[in-house]
Amino acid sequence: MALGAMQPYLFPYLGYFQLMDCVETYVFCGNLQYIKRGWVNRNRIFTNMRESETYSFSFSVVKDDYTKNINQRYYGNLKEDGDKLKRILFQVYKKAVNFEETYGLVEDILSFQNDNVAYFNMNANYQIAKYLGIQTKITCADMIEDPVFQENFQQLDYEGRVIYICNYFKEKTYVNAINGMSLYHRDYFAAEGIDLKFIKMDEIVYPQLSKQFVSHLSILDVLMHNNVQDAQSLLRRYQLV
Repeated sequence: MALGAMQPYLFPYLGYFQLMDCVETYVFCGNLQYIKRGWVNRNRIFTNMRESETYSFSFSVVKDDYTKNINQRYYGNLKEDGDKLKRILFQVYKKAVNFEETYGLVEDILSFQNDNVAYFNMNANYQIAKYLGIQTKITCADMIEDPVFQENFQQLDYEGRVIYICNYFKEKTYVNAINGMSLYHRDYFAAEGIDLKFIKMDEIVYPQLSKQFVSHLSILDVLMHNNVQDAQSLLRRYQLV
């Protein structure tokens, strides 16, 4: 049995959902520090598909103490930012093969009545996972009501937090995104009785209505250009190393 954990990002790329799909337990961690200019509140889509030009859309976050966690931060103009995203999606992707279904999914996600950054993003990713048929047990570290858990979690470093979560959920394998290979150490995890693995996305290409293929865009681009069956096929194109 394996566990994965990640901060809740806004409409993240395909690899995020591959990690979610390859484990038995997936934990959203909104109780981590919000990083300004990170990927928590933004992502990339096409803005001019014919010329393969991309656009980094973002949802504005209310200014606050930089030390606060993601689940202590709030979107400031959720409706306006959501409406802008929908306009761009309509203008750019309206000829994509799965536009109507994906656009409807985005509308449902944007109707969520909670402007807390962590909980809005968690709901969005949960809805996308449900659409993709991901069967993983999805939970949230923020909502663990045990005060001892929350206190211990905040006092640990990044490796200690992951091990603590694995022990809490009684999982003996932890899977992390491939870019964490320089941060997490197999020997350290093994000493705690946990097998550390990394997920590496295969080289993925799918038909985009663009001059040339652009990889690692938001999951919204994948869903626009692929029906659910094709998206599920892409979802499982990875290796564990």
